[in-house]
Amino acid sequence: MSIQCEVPSFKNNIIVANGDTPTTISGCISPDTIGFTSIFRISAENQAIQDLNHGAVQGISSKFEIDFHNTSVEIIREGAFLDLPQLIRIYFMENELFWISESAFRNLPLLTEVHLEHNKITDVSPRAFNNLPNLTTVSLERNKLENCDQSWFYKTPVLQSLNLGENRLRKIPRAAFINLPSIQRLYLDLNQIEIVDKNAFMGLRNLKRLDLSDNKLKSFEFNFYAPSKLTFVSINNNNITYISDEVLDVIRPQLSELIIVDNPLQCACLEKIIKWSDTFNISVPQWEFEQSGAVCTVPKRKPSQCLERGDDDFEEGFWVSFVRERIHVVK
Repeated sequence: MSIQCEVPSFKNNIIVANGDTPTTISGCISPDTIGFTSIFRISAENQAIQDLNHGAVQGISSKFEIDFHNTSVEIIREGAFLDLPQLIRIYFMENELFWISESAFRNLPLLTEVHLEHNKITDVSPRAFNNLPNLTTVSLERNKLENCDQSWFYKTPVLQSLNLGENRLRKIPRAAFINLPSIQRLYLDLNQIEIVDKNAFMGLRNLKRLDLSDNKLKSFEFNFYAPSKLTFVSINNNNITYISDEVLDVIRPQLSELIIVDNPLQCACLEKIIKWSDTFNISVPQWEFEQSGAVCTVPKRKPSQCLERGDDDFEEGFWVSFVRERIHVVK
């Protein structure tokens, strides 16, 4: 057993290196235990592994990736990936992960992507992603996170894509991503987000793609960095009734598509947005309906004006469902 493998992570588990003959591993994965000196891929599927302890995968000097699919891994502990100078990608999808410990991903100088989709993660410790100078992509999609915290990331200067879609987020606080200035793509869709602080996106100077679709937002009044680099924004299927001229003006310079369908927008606001999109050649898709029906809401007071309003200015329950039977999208 390796000196660094005092707590074994594997017990008679089948591991495949380089797509070759499966090897039964106990203890930890290293060139000695796996029987290869040059490794480009380590994979495991349909195994019962549970915990990845300190040094679970160690001492591999070649450029390679790890892919553990449906292996019942529950916890990735500090230093699980040890002395792996050329590890480039990690895939841990459809496992039983619920906790990512501090420094679970640490000192991996060439690591570019970490995919943890479709697990049960409720807790990510501060500095879970630690000293990863080339990390560009992290996906935590389809987990059970109720909060997002930039403290998860430490010394990750080029992180460009962060996917937190399909979790249980309810609130995005002020300056939530301010220590991640390289973020270009931020996915927050399919959560339960009701509140986003106006300054939640403070410091995101390079943000190009923002997806807030399928949440419970009533407002899109955020202070985006100007001049904005946004090219795509999706806020469809929320409870938004109003978008100000100021926000439209800030997001406009490089924007090519704004998705707003399935929101109870005031008719005056929808008309304003469509005119704005025509003027600046920005795609704002609209649904065509098989049967006539409201595609916008009419407030009780001053219906011809696009104003920020409270719920009492609309009919009760106006936001409950704004999805209609569609023929196709008109762009």
